[in-house]
Amino acid sequence: MYRFYGGVHPSSNKTLTSDRPIKRAFIPKKVVIPVHQHTGSPAEPVVAVGDTVKAGTLIAKATGFISSPVHASISGKVTKISNSPTPTMGRVLSITIESQDGDQELSFERPKDPEAFSKEELIEIIKNAGVVGLGGAAFPTHVKLSPPKDKRIDTLILNGAECEPYLTCDHRLMLEKTKEILKGLEIIAKILDVKDVCIAIEDNKLSAIYAMEKALRTTPVRRSLGEGGNTERRTTKVIALHTKYPQGAEKQVIKAALNRVVPEGGLPMDVGCVVQNVGTVLAVYEAV
Repeated sequence: MYRFYGGVHPSSNKTLTSDRPIKRAFIPKKVVIPVHQHTGSPAEPVVAVGDTVKAGTLIAKATGFISSPVHASISGKVTKISNSPTPTMGRVLSITIESQDGDQELSFERPKDPEAFSKEELIEIIKNAGVVGLGGAAFPTHVKLSPPKDKRIDTLILNGAECEPYLTCDHRLMLEKTKEILKGLEIIAKILDVKDVCIAIEDNKLSAIYAMEKALRTTPVRRSLGEGGNTERRTTKVIALHTKYPQGAEKQVIKAALNRVVPEGGLPMDVGCVVQNVGTVLAVYEAV
């Protein structure tokens, strides 16, 4: 059993939602979008009151390396740009959009083969899409995928622990978006040029473990062998983590999965790892 020392065992309370499929949320009449909803510098508005925007339109640009752009979540008119309350950061500069009748669907270009892009181009796509870590920290993903050259990354870990009580969103994504998540891992593995990929899932999600193992047989995580279009399978394994809290924390999942200890004050890259949450990996796939 893969585990770390310590931890607690709260009641999971996941049975109410773990078997319920993902549903599309309703489109609200009004949204208030903070320009600071990620780790790092707040984004800077690029729209003005009275502007009409479409869902997916850039409304605030990144203001530094550790920053992330923000996009409209609905189509409509910008009605206010002012400080508004947030659940965690007090009052933050926010952009209010009121919806208008019409097409609310995001428009995407035709999907492209990730192999058509260089590592640098993939990072730029992820940056411009505003992808941030969806495990809780909201750290800009393009920064995490740009480790210093002296930090050699050999292993990518998919964090499927989801150890917090009640939460089942990652579990459902692993069941319903299995192949897309594996393709997202393939994109990230290409960027980092890692040798090994580890898919770590707590053992109270046996259906997700089975789904990932089954999908890997037909959709392996591959690496390019250069010109000619030849590829090979990356070494990818699915492991069952012991169920306890905080198994999903980066240092704990690294210890459990690889028996590596991140030094005090250090980061996963100090022991050759990058850890990505399930939702983040899916967002990378969708961005590319």
